[in-house]
Amino acid sequence: SLSSSMAASVETSSSPNLTNKEGASLTMVSENSLESSPSLNLSPSSDKRLWSNLRNRIDVLLEEKNRDRKPIVNSPLKSQMVAGETERAKRLKNDSMLLLKGFDSVSHTLSQLSSNLDNALQGVRELAKPPTLSEIHHSNLKAEEIQRQQKEEEEEEEEESKGKKRKHESDDELKDDSSNEDEKRPKMGKIMKRAKNIAISMAAKANSLARELKSIKSDLSFIQERCGLLEEENKRLRDGFVKGVRPEEDDLVRLQLEVLLTEKARLANENANLVRENQCLHQMVEYHQITSQDLSSPSYEQAVHGFCFDFSSPVPEIDDEDEDSEREALDVSKSLNESFEKAEEEQ
Repeated sequence: SLSSSMAASVETSSSPNLTNKEGASLTMVSENSLESSPSLNLSPSSDKRLWSNLRNRIDVLLEEKNRDRKPIVNSPLKSQMVAGETERAKRLKNDSMLLLKGFDSVSHTLSQLSSNLDNALQGVRELAKPPTLSEIHHSNLKAEEIQRQQKEEEEEEEEESKGKKRKHESDDELKDDSSNEDEKRPKMGKIMKRAKNIAISMAAKANSLARELKSIKSDLSFIQERCGLLEEENKRLRDGFVKGVRPEEDDLVRLQLEVLLTEKARLANENANLVRENQCLHQMVEYHQITSQDLSSPSYEQAVHGFCFDFSSPVPEIDDEDEDSEREALDVSKSLNESFEKAEEEQ
């Protein structure tokens, strides 16, 4: 009885000390691990390093505890103490393994959460991008395919309903009236959706073309200013030629005349392109006005039937002023050649 009471007192006295030491060691390990690894959720490799450091630290603490335990010599309670220590060591190992498994599962879940967050951020960035014309066109094509599928399904449903209607002739009239009203409503809704999609796409195209026209107008104003400067220089050169022009300035005159001719040709081409774009814009506005009218009337199909866009380039009109300017340039070049020939003959 005395030996059993002594063993119980020793176990009760030693167990709180061991538990306190183990709790303190685990708290120290957790604090050291948190201080040594500030970026726990950065990458899986950092998590693995952290858990490996924890395992090494726990093993070191267990070894130190085993070394610090002094063997009890020449005591009848030696066998009981050894058995209790082995059981406690087993319990500690099992608890440490459970903790490590829990930490591993937490790290795995954190890595999965990080990957899910990355995927969500990518999706948000893709949604934040503004839609382009190609995406609008693809969406319109998809909507048309869905509408075709719906039409096919409706046709199949209509055929089935017709077969049922043949059996019940008495209820055909009422069902026909209700079905016709129900069919007209979705058809009108589909037509309105198509018109809205067309209007949106046409408005986007009109905005882009208006921006291009603004940039082209600015370029044209700059070119007109440049042409005015070149014309002033030509006037000066003509006045100098009447008074007597140096042979060194003749090459400059020719180059400037060539530059003027090339710029005039380029301006004529740009004007033709602008006229064509304006025609396209007018046709698009007319088409939009026609589609915005009453789509349920039979005149809609008659108005749209045969309607087409004219994208052909207009025939450039040659003004009399351009012809006169070209003739004057040719006369100037001929007179320069004659003056050079006379100067060479005199020499």
